[in-house]
Amino acid sequence: MTFHPVNSHSADPMTPILAMLRTLAPCTALILLLAVSPAHGQALDTLFDAPCERYGVPKQLALAIATKESAMRPWALNIQGRTVQTSSREQALEVSRAAMAAGLSFDIGVMQVNSQWLRRYRLPLESVLDQPGNIQVGVWILGQAIKQHGLTWRAVAAYHTPGVDTERGRAYAEDVIRILRGEPRARAVTASPNVSAASAASPMLVKRYRVVAEDTERVARPDGKRN
Repeated sequence: MTFHPVNSHSADPMTPILAMLRTLAPCTALILLLAVSPAHGQALDTLFDAPCERYGVPKQLALAIATKESAMRPWALNIQGRTVQTSSREQALEVSRAAMAAGLSFDIGVMQVNSQWLRRYRLPLESVLDQPGNIQVGVWILGQAIKQHGLTWRAVAAYHTPGVDTERGRAYAEDVIRILRGEPRARAVTASPNVSAASAASPMLVKRYRVVAEDTERVARPDGKRN
């Protein structure tokens, strides 16, 4: 399928992005931080320095992806495509542990690191949830995508979507472009409803999530029978 840019300034996913990053104002990182909660942004800013340098990832790009993924919220949590509202580390850990025990797919923290990485490399949940570890792992994942695809929008898409040529991957890359340029982000066609932390950890919801297919358009009833 041919890639159609959202406007005349959009980049094709195969186009190297280094040149565009170089043209951004030196204060781009500060602008990205001010676009979200200043308290969170200012505290997290320096945590990107070492991993970005270590893994060869442009800091502006990592910050834009963190903004896209979690709005720089440290306890952000998503289970099977649903945002779970948590207000503390303790709440986020409780829900994450329940999801891990149930074998569910979930994303945690500033960089929304997916649980597949924790399971594959046996990473401690607590360490990956905390900001330094979460940013370290997230930037490493982005660095691996850049190694595979080069500093292109394919690498940006791959951070979020395994099949970078899918419409979902292209849409994700375009949204990161908008964030880097300070443009309004595209609105999702369908928004997943938020779920409270207490509901997310309940046995009934865990049972329902257990039978939900990775394709989020499929629906499963709590009794486990698919519609």
